[in-house]
Amino acid sequence: MLTDARLRKIKPNTNKKSPDKYTDTNGLQLHVFPTGRMTWIYAYRYQNKQRSLTLGSYPDVSLADARIKLSESKKTLNDGIDPNQAKKEQKQFIDESTLFKTLAMEWMDSRKDVIKEPTYKRDLSVFEKDLFPMLGNRPIDQIKGRDVLEAVKKIEDRGAGEMAKRAIPLAGRVFRYAIRKGLIENDPTPHLHEALKPRKVKNMARLDISEFPSFLQRMDKYHGNILIKSALQFMTLTFVRTAELRNMEWSELDLEAKEWRIPADKMKMALPHIVPLSKQAIEILEALQPLTGNKQYVFYNHSTAKPLSSNAILCAIRVMGYQGRMTGHGFRGLASTTLHEQGYMHDAIEIQLAHKVGNAVSQAYNHAQHLQYRAKMMQEWADYIDSLRTKIIPFPKRKIA
Repeated sequence: MLTDARLRKIKPNTNKKSPDKYTDTNGLQLHVFPTGRMTWIYAYRYQNKQRSLTLGSYPDVSLADARIKLSESKKTLNDGIDPNQAKKEQKQFIDESTLFKTLAMEWMDSRKDVIKEPTYKRDLSVFEKDLFPMLGNRPIDQIKGRDVLEAVKKIEDRGAGEMAKRAIPLAGRVFRYAIRKGLIENDPTPHLHEALKPRKVKNMARLDISEFPSFLQRMDKYHGNILIKSALQFMTLTFVRTAELRNMEWSELDLEAKEWRIPADKMKMALPHIVPLSKQAIEILEALQPLTGNKQYVFYNHSTAKPLSSNAILCAIRVMGYQGRMTGHGFRGLASTTLHEQGYMHDAIEIQLAHKVGNAVSQAYNHAQHLQYRAKMMQEWADYIDSLRTKIIPFPKRKIA
């Protein structure tokens, strides 16, 4: 017979393909697989045929619990019923409202109207592709932390470390939703991320300001799509996020006031944002008006009837010969570093980058803070970009007041 002490000493044999089998009593066995998985099996005969029934995994199911399950299965067998058939019939009567998939979709639907559509689609993809196949059809109260980790490890094993990291808190939100519904008492996901492989922090590729004159020359000579070229030039002047640029609408622009007002639902921080427009930025927009002025989006792709794709700018940068050295996000890092080095006000730079500054109350008003200062800063930044092309005008030595 097995004992708890003996079970704790059992180690998987990684040199074998088949599991090692440890016998307890009355047909109860523990199968130890080379991968480390340990499964309780009830070996029995029904209608003169050898059969087996899975009773659970060790250590989630202890030796004592396995023996209880064995006793219940033997009683079923003594009643003339195949334990496997009884298990299948029992599954058919599971309350679908308690399944992980059902609860996950309820939680997703509850937040659909308050989150951005790309976020919703991204989270839904994690559930459908990675979590539902292993956890979706299981009652929430029967899912252990080990089950979640097994699903997440499969994501990590295919090289999607960031996706694996995101899957754990997503699963945790479903468990906490089930707790609020009174279906379970605990969330098994805290600290599971500690079992994932450490990830190296990879900074977005960007050029140094000393390399930017050559980049500007290639950008200005770019002979591809005029919308993509204009988008690159506009991003250089405004250093907004790529998604914000792609989805810019004509209705958000006030060219007389020299402002682009981005609504909160388009911003990463879900707060409205004001981008002061330099005269150079306005010239780009005025040149685009004959092309897309009658459409919703400034950077409207007529061939697809949608805004520019998310890869359009990266593809152009690659064609220019800067693959791996510059990204759309790189414009933001370049501007931030250069403006800080030139002594511009830190809070004004951070607000212009749409970063969080101050407490939650002040953040609600940040989009309009230092607006006059930021307008002058953005014009001086645009003039400085022009100076890199001509190598005539230096960056202002005396900073704006």
